[in-house]
Amino acid sequence: MRLTLYTDYALRTLLYLGVHADRRVSIREVAEAYGISENHLVKVIHHLGRGGFVDTLRGRGGGLMLARPADQINVGDVVRHTEEDMALVGCMSPLSPGMGPGSRSAVAAAGGGGKRASLAALAGSAARGTSSPRGMAAGGATSAGSAAGEGRSGSAGGCLLANACHLRGVLGEALGAFMTVLDARTLADLLTPYERKVLTQAGPAEAPVDAPKTAEKVV
Repeated sequence: MRLTLYTDYALRTLLYLGVHADRRVSIREVAEAYGISENHLVKVIHHLGRGGFVDTLRGRGGGLMLARPADQINVGDVVRHTEEDMALVGCMSPLSPGMGPGSRSAVAAAGGGGKRASLAALAGSAARGTSSPRGMAAGGATSAGSAAGEGRSGSAGGCLLANACHLRGVLGEALGAFMTVLDARTLADLLTPYERKVLTQAGPAEAPVDAPKTAEKVV
């Protein structure tokens, strides 16, 4: 399993906000701390805001903060929210012609119940394309769901084993195990003394003085 650059940016943003939870920070501050693109972060942070992970205000006194305490932000939920394609191979997508009910269940089971049961639906969204940073793996390669699903006929449905593939079931179990580990962790678990020390040093020398409350809610 290889998470996208989009998810990498999202998790790093949440870590930074978790360390600086006593104040609002700017997108530029987060981008400069990590040495990453401010333009890419804008989309990531907007998406995190829509998911209820980040509270965003604009205007004087505005900026970013965690929308809830770090120990209430589940890492697995963040990954599900930011990953468009959770399928390890193309044929695991619910939209694949070769995807049978049993395999769909295996992929969906990786998400558990309630909101997490939507994992299979997220896996199928690879059909929307991978032209943005969300479709790029953290190391720069395209995500497995969009690149690894072509069979002899040029699609996942062309695989000779499509109707009875045990490999797909094993990969579904592996994905479930991967998500189980993430579901057992919160953002607070990731904020060790090391992260706090490094990200505190990466912040501004002096915290900005609170400005008049004229901020406007963005998300």
